[in-house]
Amino acid sequence: MPATPPPLLEHLSQHWKGLLITGIVFIVLGTLGLGATGLFTLISVFWVGGLLLLAGLIQIVQAFRTPTLSRSLPFLVMGLLYALLGGYMMAHPAIAADGLTLIIGAAIAVVSALRLMIAWHVRGGANVFLLVLSALIGLALAWMIFAQWPQSGQWVIGLLLAIELIMNGWMLVMVALGARQYQRNDP
Repeated sequence: MPATPPPLLEHLSQHWKGLLITGIVFIVLGTLGLGATGLFTLISVFWVGGLLLLAGLIQIVQAFRTPTLSRSLPFLVMGLLYALLGGYMMAHPAIAADGLTLIIGAAIAVVSALRLMIAWHVRGGANVFLLVLSALIGLALAWMIFAQWPQSGQWVIGLLLAIELIMNGWMLVMVALGARQYQRNDP
């Protein structure tokens, strides 16, 4: 594994306090999110809906700027679909969260099954146990999502977002502390 390039370490060591503060804020937000997964779910679905609505409106405007209907019609239809989907997600975030949760559960199940297939093909190799363990945890998570659906739609997205904030926060804290150590050891 290559070492971190010195120019990057220099830059990080000059800004380690900002990284540390950002990491702590992410950890706090993620921890709060663990206690409010339903709220985090609704906010994130509403936000994604707003982005889709905005993207759709921009594409509709762009379609009307195209000189001929035959060239602009596909863009107009795509823009309308984006805008309608985004508007629906904003108007009905709980229903949209249920649908997205099914997609997330299916994606986790498929990825986990693929991990098991990979583990089978590399059996006997180093760390295959971790690959199998990861796949089994993923399959268990997918089963939990499906078994509790549609109620899982109220918490899955918020829980995943909260966990992501916490993990990213700890990563930033570790990078900040490493950069601070580099600054102290740099002649």
